[in-house]
Amino acid sequence: MKMYGDKVDLMFAGIFFMTFCGVHFGQRVVETQKGPLFRTEGSRITLSCKVRGYEGTPKQNFHWSIYRPASPSVEIQIVSTADPHFTYALYRHRVRMQDIYIERTSTDSVLLHITKLQMHDQGEYECYTPNTDSVYYGAYSDKTVLKVIPDTLQARISALSVRRAVGESLSLSCDVSKRTSQHTHLSISWFLQTGGENLEIITLSREFILRAGTAFHHRLESGHLRVDRSGLTTYQLTIFQLQHSDQGEIYCEATEWIQDPDESWYPLSVKQTENTNVTVEQRPPTADVQESEYTTDWSVPKKTFQPLHAHGIVLQASSLCSDVVSVTSFWTYYILVILFFVI
Repeated sequence: MKMYGDKVDLMFAGIFFMTFCGVHFGQRVVETQKGPLFRTEGSRITLSCKVRGYEGTPKQNFHWSIYRPASPSVEIQIVSTADPHFTYALYRHRVRMQDIYIERTSTDSVLLHITKLQMHDQGEYECYTPNTDSVYYGAYSDKTVLKVIPDTLQARISALSVRRAVGESLSLSCDVSKRTSQHTHLSISWFLQTGGENLEIITLSREFILRAGTAFHHRLESGHLRVDRSGLTTYQLTIFQLQHSDQGEIYCEATEWIQDPDESWYPLSVKQTENTNVTVEQRPPTADVQESEYTTDWSVPKKTFQPLHAHGIVLQASSLCSDVVSVTSFWTYYILVILFFVI
């Protein structure tokens, strides 16, 4: 019994110690994404915010504001779930046009969407939750930093029209370049548009792993599909032993990836090349053999044709080989006639 009492005393002592040190149970905590986050101009961004450990109504409200680098102490109010007049004039048009809006994902979590980033959207974003607790207790806001950078990714394919025969090989190069100062990875994909479908041919992932699409998986395994890198910017697709089903529009897609502080990968920019029109023809038939060139003409000129004599038929064939044969046959025939009358 004394041991149980000691444990209770220790528990209360621990609670007292944590309270004294500022650690509380059930206190309000607001969390948004860790920064800094890098996104390209013109792209979309989604910032999450959630609250826990609160009291009062289950449906919590959220205010989003920004502190710009030029005036880091000045709060510019963007949008709110509770107050339609919260937005400052600087953002009022974009909020009205739904270029910037809040999406509620649950009673205590939301997403802030900016559909087309501008360079002046860079800054420190604050997510604040109005108090619903009996007392002010905990943290009511959280901040994250957003960096808006230029989109420098470019992709270009080597040809716009290619004609091949079934069984031949096809090679297309995709030239990809970027000038991002941050550490980023690239993935390169090729797609075939044919028969109303958009088929993935093959992808070189950001980890430099080759992965073929479902329709081309067996061809990668059989060695009839490959990707080669030439220099720093050129990636070459080669399809061996073309099939008629390979005909269509082929394009290359480049994706630039950046790793966020939470270690997840984000597609910073995606660019597609123009389409290459690929025509795959049936292999041309073997040239017809001309009889006059490759066959022996066994017909005999009329002046030597002897249809009634068996020996004459043999002679006809022999006469094409040598005139001497014809002369010899004539004397043979002449001697046979003389012998016939003598006998």
